[in-house]
Amino acid sequence: MSLDAIGDYFRSYDKDSFAVFACQGNEPSEDDIAAFEDHIVGWRLPDEFREFTMSGLGGLYMEAREELWPRPQLHEVGPFWSFLYGVQVYGIAANIPEWLDIRVETERFRSDDISDLVPFMKVVGDADRYCFDEAGRVVHWSHEEPVERRAEEGSFANLLIVEIRELEKRLSRKLQAQERNAP
Repeated sequence: MSLDAIGDYFRSYDKDSFAVFACQGNEPSEDDIAAFEDHIVGWRLPDEFREFTMSGLGGLYMEAREELWPRPQLHEVGPFWSFLYGVQVYGIAANIPEWLDIRVETERFRSDDISDLVPFMKVVGDADRYCFDEAGRVVHWSHEEPVERRAEEGSFANLLIVEIRELEKRLSRKLQAQERNAP
């Protein structure tokens, strides 16, 4: 899988089912990324992620449209998957919202004494994160077992496409459940 596959996906994704926001027009420069690496991280991020971050898709937020997947209400109960309605990839763009800023998220990790990881992606509704370690490997960080690190197979691009496909499956499942429960 490559970044080209991600670009191809977003040129033809289902716009009626998903809303997508990215830093398009505010892409960071190589110098912006290097400054983040030098001052916060202390090592170089994987080239594939750097390239993605400098593209118009960097700082990506994708969610199922709310009219199709109503957002969970306070105290609502349901299967875990039914709360996972989006995917976000942290970015470095100018004026990026704080909740999508990799610098802010990395500082949060540092303040919790997690200095060996850089969080780069999460599934909306899940407290876990996908991170890079110093060797550039993709690892799954669990909020329930923050010291444990589970290495993921494949690259950043592979993982992003996998998570997008999983989001599509969850939306389909959600729509089927709503259809079954309709009066």
